[in-house]
Amino acid sequence: MPKATKPAVRDSQFLPSSTFILDNGAFSMKAGFAPSLPLADADTLKRCHVVQNSLARTRDKRTYVAAQQDNISQWSEAIFRRPVERGQLVNWEAEKEIWDCSFFDEKTAHPDLFVKGPDSTTLILTEAPNTMQALQRNADEIIMEEWGFGGYARIVGQSLNAYNDLHPLFGETDRSPSLDTPPRAQECLLVVDSGYSHTIITPLYNGVPVQRAIRRVDLGGKHLTNLLKEVVSLRYFDLHQDTKIVNDIKEDVCFVSPNYKMDMEQTWKGNTARWRKSEKSAPPTLEDNGDNEGAMDVDKPSASSPPCPVPDPPGLIDYVLPDGFRIHRGFSRPHDPLTHRKQKRQGNEPSSASGVGDEISMTLGSERFSIPEILFTPSDIGSRQPGIAEAVMQSLSVLPPSLQATLLSNILVVGGNARMEGFVRRIQDELRMLAPVEYEVRVRAMEDPVTSTWLGGARMAGNREVVRKIGVSKEEYAEFGSGWVGRRFSAAGR
Repeated sequence: MPKATKPAVRDSQFLPSSTFILDNGAFSMKAGFAPSLPLADADTLKRCHVVQNSLARTRDKRTYVAAQQDNISQWSEAIFRRPVERGQLVNWEAEKEIWDCSFFDEKTAHPDLFVKGPDSTTLILTEAPNTMQALQRNADEIIMEEWGFGGYARIVGQSLNAYNDLHPLFGETDRSPSLDTPPRAQECLLVVDSGYSHTIITPLYNGVPVQRAIRRVDLGGKHLTNLLKEVVSLRYFDLHQDTKIVNDIKEDVCFVSPNYKMDMEQTWKGNTARWRKSEKSAPPTLEDNGDNEGAMDVDKPSASSPPCPVPDPPGLIDYVLPDGFRIHRGFSRPHDPLTHRKQKRQGNEPSSASGVGDEISMTLGSERFSIPEILFTPSDIGSRQPGIAEAVMQSLSVLPPSLQATLLSNILVVGGNARMEGFVRRIQDELRMLAPVEYEVRVRAMEDPVTSTWLGGARMAGNREVVRKIGVSKEEYAEFGSGWVGRRFSAAGR
C-alpha cells in the first residue's frame, strides 16, 4: 500500500503581506490596511476608517454612495438601501457599488483605503456566525473572481476580538505582551456583539467560536431607531420618513437605565406633580368670581411665601432638530424649564415641542431610557426572546462549569449599542444577579467598541502564521474552486 503523501507546508509568504481588514457591518464598514510593523493600538486605529455601508437617496432624487453621504445637508425623507439585512450580505449588486466607490475607484476612495493592486493584497473579511452557505459561496466567488485578491480569508468577526490586548481592561496589566511578540488569541473570551441588526453572544476558545453555544437576539440598533421613530412621531413631530434624524437622536441622547422601574416611577411622579400644579394655577372661571370666591383663596399662595417650583422629571433634555440649512445635524442641550413653561403659557406650541427663534426643538424624558430597555426586556414590545443577560446565561448553560466560570470573568462587549451610557454596567449588574454567587463576573468594553473587531483583525494580521492557516491564495482558489475554499473556512472556524 503506497504511503500517503504529506501536504505541502505553506510558507508564511505564500499570501501577500499587504493585508486589508474589512469589518463589513450592516450599518457601517470598518476598513483599513493593517500596519506592516507592530504599532501601539492607538497608532493602529488611525488606519481604521468608518464608512457608511449603504446607498442614500435624498428628496431631490440624488443618490449618495457610502462616504459621499457626508455631503448631504438635507436628510429629511432620505431613503436608504443596505446590502446587509439581518446580519447577512444579501445584495451584492449594491455592495459592489459601495466597495468600488470606497476602495477601488481612485477618484472617490479615501487615500488610506484605496486598494491599488488587489492581486498583491490579502483581504480579511468578517461575517456573522452561522451565515448561510449559499451566501458564503456568493461572497467567495465575487471577491476572488471580480476583484482577484492575491489572498483571502473569511472569518467570524467576533473571533477577531480575541487578538486584542484585553489584559489592561480586566486589570491584568502585568500580562500584556510586548509589541515584539506575535499576537495570540486569548484562551477564553465571551463576546457580546450588539450591533445594527441583532445582538450575538459568541464564546471563544483560543480564538475559535464554540458553535453550539452561540446565541442570537434579533434586536439591535435598527429596532431601537424604529421604535423611537414611532414614539417621537406619536408624541411630538411626525418623523416617520426621517430615519437618519431619529438615528442621530438615539445616538446622542439615549442611555440604559441601571434601574428602569425606579426611573419610570420618578418620571411618572414628576409628570403627575406638574399636571396637578397646572390644574391649581388654572385661570378662574365665571362661577369662581361669584359664590365660590372664598374657595379660590384656599389654593392661592400667600404674598409672603415664594411659589414652590415643581421639579422636572429626571433626565429631561431639549433636542434641537436640524433644518437642513443652518443646522445640518441635531444636537441636545440641557432642559430649560423656565423657557418651556413660558412657551406653554403662551399656548402657541405643543407642551413638549417648541420653537425658539428659528430652532425647532422637543423635550425628551423617559424616551431616552425606555427605548434601549427592549434589549434587556424584549417582552416590553411583545417579543418572546430572552434579554441580553438571559441569552448569555443560555449560551453558558451548554458548556462545562469550569469553562462557564472563566467566560463569565472575561466578557467583552462590542458593537454600536455598547456606546450607549450604562449599557455595559447594566449587563454586568444583570449577570451578577443571574450567575452563581461563587463566580466572578467581569464585563468590559474597549474605548471604542465599534472599531474593536477591526483592531483585533489588524493585530492578528501581524501574526503571519495565523494568517497562513486561515487564508487561501488566488492560485489555490483557481485550482480547487469555491467549494474547497468554503470548506476550508468552515474548518478554520471550528
